[in-house]
Amino acid sequence: MKKILYIIISILVFSACSDEFLETENKNSLDVGSFFKTENDLLLAVNTAYTPLAHGGMWGNQYFLKINTLDPYIWFENPKGGLDQMIININDFSTFWDELYRGLFRTSDILANIERLKGVVEPAKYNEYEGQLKALRGMYYFYLVTWYNKPIYYDETNVPTNPLAGLVNGNPEQFWDKLEVDLTFASENLPDSWPSAELGRMTRGAANAALGKALLYKHYHYYLRFGNGNSTEAKENLNKAKLALKRVIDSNVYELMQPAAKTKAHYEAAFLSNFSYLDVPVGNTLYDSENNIESVWEIQYNDDNRAAGGWLPAWQWGGNLNYLYFSPSLSSYRNHEIDPTLWYEFETVSGHPGGYDRDPRAYATCYLEGDTLDWREESGYKTGFQSALNSKSVVSKNNLYAGPVPSVAIGLKKYGYPQFTIKSAPNSAPFNVRLIRYSDVLLMYAEACYQYDNDASGLGLAALNEVRARVDMPEIAALTPTAIIHERTVELATEGHHYNDIIRWTYDPNFPINLSTLFRNKFDINKNMYFPIPQTEIDANKGTLKQNPGW
Repeated sequence: MKKILYIIISILVFSACSDEFLETENKNSLDVGSFFKTENDLLLAVNTAYTPLAHGGMWGNQYFLKINTLDPYIWFENPKGGLDQMIININDFSTFWDELYRGLFRTSDILANIERLKGVVEPAKYNEYEGQLKALRGMYYFYLVTWYNKPIYYDETNVPTNPLAGLVNGNPEQFWDKLEVDLTFASENLPDSWPSAELGRMTRGAANAALGKALLYKHYHYYLRFGNGNSTEAKENLNKAKLALKRVIDSNVYELMQPAAKTKAHYEAAFLSNFSYLDVPVGNTLYDSENNIESVWEIQYNDDNRAAGGWLPAWQWGGNLNYLYFSPSLSSYRNHEIDPTLWYEFETVSGHPGGYDRDPRAYATCYLEGDTLDWREESGYKTGFQSALNSKSVVSKNNLYAGPVPSVAIGLKKYGYPQFTIKSAPNSAPFNVRLIRYSDVLLMYAEACYQYDNDASGLGLAALNEVRARVDMPEIAALTPTAIIHERTVELATEGHHYNDIIRWTYDPNFPINLSTLFRNKFDINKNMYFPIPQTEIDANKGTLKQNPGW
């Protein structure tokens, strides 16, 4: 730093007598005036709006690290001093904040300039670009308001330009209103699918699913939270959530991955294909994995052999760090382990056509002692899961569970099967993150139907039973809060949804959520319902940005 400063001072001193130096144009500069002139400019700009979701601060690593550690069914490797004990540092969620605002700024800034290209880009394509931006911004708004309650709000009309200006808290209404407008626009202007070279872009189905999810969450965080769950406005909001999710269902674009035969190998391959980076073979059947028929939207990663050093997924290289942190690989940190309580959430069953004694999803979610790690001989991982090698045996070593256990340790199978074994493993892993699966859409639709009119049509129950039918679990007779909780818990286990579900369900007294039991008497309802706004942000805004209650 001293050398750079010295050079700058020297240049200023030795050129002080020349006006020419001050007037020299930097030919390498690129500003807004020289950009947004061609469709390719717009394409490049839109591409940058996607990457914050893939960065290490979100789904490239920190999302699973933080949100799954908060999940009562998952233990971190140090269970006595971290998030699984609700021991939270005020800056623990600063990476989420940084990435979400990186995304919000990019989308809003591009939208503020996009009209320059209205006569340059063909109208339908122009609307597709705008739809992508608004779909992404709607998601950024969604996570900001559900995690931080009253974070900073802006849109394309007031993008911050003065780094010295103190920004203030927004109102939740601003976020909820704008994300609905954004996602609705996206759902009306995006295509149902993209060419194979463009996989990973937001689609009509992804926008509708994100809209339905956001409006369902709004029912809890905005209406039930303040005692307005039965208002006319709340019912209208729920109906819009139902309709958005139903549009995904009725589009006939998506299906659940189904087993081709009623054997254990087929049941598990059909389910696990949703979390693999390779198509999963069973005999002559090959189950599609990434961007398959069940994937509504997923974040794209690749294996580029960690082309650059450092720890910046989607910046320095195209893979993620999730496999490095959470897989059973011998080279992984193996930071997470499943609590046996989750295993017992999966129902026991008799007479199952696949010969299971328990919901097949249990065996596709959990690595137990002896489970095959990889089907490929050449991988070197055809041996079975061993607690002593493929986990840190957190639960057993710390006496965290007193009852009978199905395995010394239970590993996370989703995004950990098969093993990632090529040159750069376990760094820069290529597993795409499935942010919205079709089964999630069906379960959210069931929940919206229940909240709207206690599922008077029966369509919500049918949707939930469709998810159960994929693994030949018996139908349930009635749609209840307990049934909704159970089905989301077992279908989406370890995918980073459970903690967010618990928080919103807490606002509904009809949902049997006992925070004291779930969080071992560590949860403070007066502060833990929302994350703290990072202190670094409050300091940077000189106190104009206020902290959430309790922090």
